[in-house]
Amino acid sequence: MKRIVLASAALVVLIALWVALFVTFRSTEQVLFPDGTYQVYPVTDSTVGGFSTVELSQSDSVISARVNIRSGMAYPYAGMGVNLLSIHNRPASGYFDFSDYDSLIIDAETDRMRKIGVKILNDDPVYSQKNDYRSYRPMISQVQVRKNGVAVSMLDFKVPEWWFAMQGLEKDDGLRYMNRGMLFEITNGEGTMLGIPDEITVRSIKLWGENRTFKALMYVALAVIAAVYAGVVALAVRGSERSVKKRVEKEENLKSRMASAAKLLRESDRSVAEIAIAVGAGSPSSFEKDFVRIYGVKPLDYRNQK
Repeated sequence: MKRIVLASAALVVLIALWVALFVTFRSTEQVLFPDGTYQVYPVTDSTVGGFSTVELSQSDSVISARVNIRSGMAYPYAGMGVNLLSIHNRPASGYFDFSDYDSLIIDAETDRMRKIGVKILNDDPVYSQKNDYRSYRPMISQVQVRKNGVAVSMLDFKVPEWWFAMQGLEKDDGLRYMNRGMLFEITNGEGTMLGIPDEITVRSIKLWGENRTFKALMYVALAVIAAVYAGVVALAVRGSERSVKKRVEKEENLKSRMASAAKLLRESDRSVAEIAIAVGAGSPSSFEKDFVRIYGVKPLDYRNQK
């Protein structure tokens, strides 16, 4: 029973530790802004022949892009970007890995437009060329502007058809290369009016994802804890059963020896010391104690009564 109590106490401590670790590390989060180490830059369609303009201002807590979307290309745009390969945050692999995350959380607001365009630019090992913005594979999603932020599933990002056409592809090849991120951009979306200035204000950009490897290891650890606890309890129960069995056997053996002693006391004139030796008692005093426990009287009293 003592072992079970100790094992149960240890189980409670381990479960509490497991819960604390699970809650703390079950998810992973990356802050793109405000972070202080990622370079923020203005984005316009001038790189692809457009005439849209942007006035970018930034503080420690807010990025503001005043955009004026003008005609001049099929998909005019302007806004702000985050260099995911900034010198102070350059990943060891050389690319930013979006595949580690499940959703994007953006806290932004606009003056007129209902949605903002969110673009992830990935390095395509086939079509992308070094320092050629137009060759990066874009993943785009239109995000509803909501107060206090909005979460966007990474599954909502799609490669636009015009990019496939630009690369000479007739249809979506199904590739994404989300583990080869280069740039992240926020531009105008639905509700933009050509020639009329609008403003995009961003307060935070975060990536969130489940730490699947960690969670799998934690579940394995929980199974091991449960198995060890069950094993300790099983051993303790078996040990208790053996202990009880030994006590019963010892008691039966004692009753048998005291019964033999009682018979000798009734039917012989041997001394108590001799009878104690005959029934295997350690000493006359221990024999007397055992006899009193079984029959309730001392050996000589028992003889006199009989």
